[in-house]
Amino acid sequence: MKNTTILRIIAMTVALMCLVATFTSCGQSEVTYKVNVKDALGNPYTSGIVVKFMQDDEQVAMQAVDKNGVASKTLSKGDYSVELSFTADADNYYYNGKANLTAKENEIDVILANKITSEPQVLYVSSDEFDAYAINVGCTFVELNKGSMNYFLFTPTESGYYEFSVVEGKDCEIGYYGAPHFVQSMSAAEVKDNKFNINVTPSMIGTNDGGTTVLVIGVNAGDDNCVLAIDRVSDYKKTIEDEPWHIYEATHEMSPYTLPEDYEIKEFDLTASTDSYKIVLNEDDGFYHLNSKDGPLVLVRLAEDCDYIACFKTILDRSGVSRYFYDDKGEFDKKVSYSECLLEYIEYVDEVEGVYPLTEDLKHIIIQRGEYVGWWDIESSGYIFKDANGNNDSTINADIAWLLMCCYLG
Repeated sequence: MKNTTILRIIAMTVALMCLVATFTSCGQSEVTYKVNVKDALGNPYTSGIVVKFMQDDEQVAMQAVDKNGVASKTLSKGDYSVELSFTADADNYYYNGKANLTAKENEIDVILANKITSEPQVLYVSSDEFDAYAINVGCTFVELNKGSMNYFLFTPTESGYYEFSVVEGKDCEIGYYGAPHFVQSMSAAEVKDNKFNINVTPSMIGTNDGGTTVLVIGVNAGDDNCVLAIDRVSDYKKTIEDEPWHIYEATHEMSPYTLPEDYEIKEFDLTASTDSYKIVLNEDDGFYHLNSKDGPLVLVRLAEDCDYIACFKTILDRSGVSRYFYDDKGEFDKKVSYSECLLEYIEYVDEVEGVYPLTEDLKHIIIQRGEYVGWWDIESSGYIFKDANGNNDSTINADIAWLLMCCYLG
């Protein structure tokens, strides 16, 4: 009886071991294989792609990618190659050939890129003609003309901060070369690690989702083809140029000014000592006078050039008069336009000499503009006082240099 019990225990143990072995064997006979279809930037392709699992050039199974760009399939344990098929024209895509799956390496990435399908546009660079191809956001495989410059055209349809890069391609150098009507000879963007960024403003985008600005991307080819990547990395980054202008408004009530008969205009000596000229505001007439409130009237050359610099009218015709202000930390504060105020004053200048009496407004504008562009800062590139040899004139007194556009009645 005892021996029978022992035999039964042994038999049950053997049966259990067989059952476990059978279960384990069955579990190992199948493996879940996973294929991640993405572009060279790591963005998944989420539709239009079917993954085919192949053995000995025969299709064993197929699976469409899901919303994450993943195709997974549980198959008999073994080695498989992977091919892709497309709901669109397969000639529109490039990927890195057949990829292999094994039981140990049961998850792989397949890198996919778009191909150029558009007809080239003729691009004139100096006296040479080049074929330039349109490319879109995402990754695009391009066959390069080796050892020469290759041009591509990108027309954004959405504002944003874009990054342009070469993600595959040996010895290829990317750059930004302007617009089709003016292709620059050197990259207009700072290129680092073979990539650069462009802030596409809303004003660069046309209506009805059609882009109006075309960017010329250049690739100086090495010995290989490449994949160009255009990635909208963030929303448009607001710049100082987008900030609203604060319009300086005149505080003086203007009226037409005419020089008196037998007038004599005298110039300020800007090399004089600081206390040589005392500019005094007469609150009754709102004008500045020399040495006292009843002294000679000080004038500003608004419409006729002076000895040192163009008059305000000429400056306005060229660019406008403004200033950007920054706080103590160097952060942008505001930008002020003085052009509108100056235009009002210019309407009332003396018709012969183009001058108007110096007011608080005009003094303020001269000083703000001069400080901003460095008119009388000898360390600034905007310094305007030169000697006979064209060198910076160090004899100018910076304390009274703001009178450069001024004169007075003798």
